[in-house]
Amino acid sequence: MPLLQPAPPPPPVSATTRLLWTPWTVAKRAVLRRRLGRAVFEKIRGRSFVVWPGVFNPVVFRTGQFLAEFIAISPLLEPAAEGATALDMGTGCGVLAIFAALRGYRVTAVDVVPEAVSCARANAILNRVAVDLHQGDLFAPVAGRAFDVVLFSLPKFRGTPTTTFEQSWRSPDVIDRLAAELPAMLKPGGKAYFVLTSHGDCAGMLNGLAQSGLVVERVLWRHFGVETLAIYSAALPNRSSRAVVST
Repeated sequence: MPLLQPAPPPPPVSATTRLLWTPWTVAKRAVLRRRLGRAVFEKIRGRSFVVWPGVFNPVVFRTGQFLAEFIAISPLLEPAAEGATALDMGTGCGVLAIFAALRGYRVTAVDVVPEAVSCARANAILNRVAVDLHQGDLFAPVAGRAFDVVLFSLPKFRGTPTTTFEQSWRSPDVIDRLAAELPAMLKPGGKAYFVLTSHGDCAGMLNGLAQSGLVVERVLWRHFGVETLAIYSAALPNRSSRAVVST
């Protein structure tokens, strides 16, 4: 069976743009990172989310907010039927799960970090939505199930985490394991939506998904100073999908 051609990575940032934005980005990060060592409230689309110390902050690091806003308004996320199901893998503070629930999905969310699961539970209560939360490694807590939509903003950098907080953005193998296991989690006609940053191992994720037989499309991208964020969809191929042999 021929391999599908990987989707294009997030467009690179030009050297000139990077040079112009670097001083502002450094100053902004210095201010925002002060928010990481204590519990804070963040606002996304007028909704409040508490983020506990050690839990990935979707506003400070931008990727979570970017994907959450897409989930909140994109017509691509309109539930196809009543009772449509969504899985938020690596939920963090629960922001993706909550916006999916607000769109009408029956949402299940998983995170390997116990503090993140507790934080997401608090935010579900705060935003008055139902989310079925589980603590565990990747898809293990939902083994044997499949979903209409799978959402994720998982670690995008290679390496061994040394703290609980680093588990949210660094892993030696989560990219490979997710790519291999994702097809089994999608119902026929289901789709996954995820975000990548030009700073991470985009090739590892996109190549891995193509090798797993998923059709991946880049649906939205935007420059944010020194990095580019891009949102992708991934789906099982249908008869009209064109398989292209990778070289």
